[in-house]
Amino acid sequence: MTETAGRRALVFDLLEAYCARKGYRLTAGDGHGHAGMVESPSGKRWFFKGTRFDLNTLGAAEIATDKAYAASFLKAADLTVPDGLLVFAHDIRTSRTAPQDLLDFAGNQGFPLYVKPNCGREGRDVVRVDTSHTLQTALHTLAKSNDQLLVQPEIRGQELRIIVLDDDVLCAIERHPPQITGDGHRSIAEIIGADPRFDAADPRLILELQQQGLMPETVPAPGQTVTLLPVVNLSAGGTARIVTGSLAPDLAALAREAAQALSLRYAAVDLILPTAANAEPVVLEVNAAPGLGNLARQGSEETAVVKHIYERVFEATFAE
Repeated sequence: MTETAGRRALVFDLLEAYCARKGYRLTAGDGHGHAGMVESPSGKRWFFKGTRFDLNTLGAAEIATDKAYAASFLKAADLTVPDGLLVFAHDIRTSRTAPQDLLDFAGNQGFPLYVKPNCGREGRDVVRVDTSHTLQTALHTLAKSNDQLLVQPEIRGQELRIIVLDDDVLCAIERHPPQITGDGHRSIAEIIGADPRFDAADPRLILELQQQGLMPETVPAPGQTVTLLPVVNLSAGGTARIVTGSLAPDLAALAREAAQALSLRYAAVDLILPTAANAEPVVLEVNAAPGLGNLARQGSEETAVVKHIYERVFEATFAE
């Protein structure tokens, strides 16, 4: 579920309060506030949809959405990005075997590998595979609903999201994948079913559990941690911890450089700090329209941070 599906959008609530203070007119595009228009007393108008405002140019935002293009431009700016291979779904649909360049890539990189939609959002359809067979299965499954897929090696490490606006770091969060902790009594399926953060129908759950030698009916030992999905997105049940105050200056600088490389005024830069010795931080992705609703729902501290971020975004967007 997206952070706006089935509920009034948080960003619209905050924008409504902002416009009331400023004397701006806010017109909703639908009953949930998923889109709309802001008009100043002078008659200037700004449109928005979801968390996409007029801060970033259309071309820059489109490049950021395309993971392969974004990685290419980030690499050209001398930033470290994951190795990756772009795969066209047509080539998968019309053949029983994977293209030779993909087989060569998998052979050179080794497993595990990640398969993801090249233009996906919120971690949807991202799959981790650890064998040639599961790679083939994932490719054929995802090729049914995506035109382009990106295959990348797994990079183990700490994952950070750093939100940048006009070269200012507004927030940094450490992100963790969806996980459960065993109690020695309930099965994995029972624990998942009792927690509204998780979607028990997500087909990736079975694959991820199988690759850990587990099944939904497995009863984890007391204190045993089980990772449910290969993503850290909060929309998928992941968790986050605000670490802005302890963010290293070089990581803040890297996030600014990544946003600048794609000519984005406002962006969420996703980094991974590899556990491998002497490995450089890697720019995983850059999001030109980050959603913050799930972060705000974690608690009062997170809500306050999100409100501050959107206040800054509104001030930058609606300047005359």
